[in-house]
Amino acid sequence: MLILSSLLVFPSAAQPKDSLVVVRDTFERPFPIVWRSIKQLIEEQHCGIESEKQSFDEQTEMYRGNIRSAPCVLASGEDSTYEVLKRYGRVPIIRGGVWTSGRIQYNFNVKDLPGKKVQVVLTAELSGYEAYVTHLSHAWNANGILERQMMERLRQMLTKAKDGSSSP
Repeated sequence: MLILSSLLVFPSAAQPKDSLVVVRDTFERPFPIVWRSIKQLIEEQHCGIESEKQSFDEQTEMYRGNIRSAPCVLASGEDSTYEVLKRYGRVPIIRGGVWTSGRIQYNFNVKDLPGKKVQVVLTAELSGYEAYVTHLSHAWNANGILERQMMERLRQMLTKAKDGSSSP
């Protein structure tokens, strides 16, 4: 019985857990413009906003806030969901599992910095529904590909706005 219990613990410990990928960038733009651009970016991805919190420190005269997207659908259906999910993160191993939907949720932390700069920190979490073995949604860390694409798009939006090409 002792051997059996150690075998039950070992597989979960043996499967590596990917660490959270954190993507950061600093922009020389006012906080309200960066904030609106992030909201616009989330809407461009056809995601809603699950929560947004913003605060202003009167002593330092600086803003800070957090915007979390609603889960965004990446894939659905038995045929292609697993292939899409494994492109963007390490899908949990479920023997005989059938993934029928995959989503991503973005989390933006935004704060004013001295010198009229704004820092944006972006993380993301993947989730998928496994419909054959567990009948549950499972969540895991994304590998950074989609986060870097989002940050690059934000950079483009803010550069265009600064050049006067378009306003967020």
